[in-house]
Amino acid sequence: MAELKLRVDAGTDLSWIRQSLDAACRRLDGASPGLKILSAIHIPDDGRLSCIVTAAGREDVLRLFEIALLPSARVLEVVDV
Repeated sequence: MAELKLRVDAGTDLSWIRQSLDAACRRLDGASPGLKILSAIHIPDDGRLSCIVTAAGREDVLRLFEIALLPSARVLEVVDV
């Protein structure tokens, strides 16, 4: 689970966030197999974007947000499956 601060104005179309994350996943496909966004939820009350991501490791998740041109993410929890 990764989280980042993302302040947006009320009523703003947030579809660009998912599109940007999906494009970053496609770009990293060869270098980070299994990288996938399972969920991305914006919580407007406190300006958080929470994402559940499958990845080989923490660095892949951080790189994903970097390529998606989103603010630096904080990886909150890692679960090995």
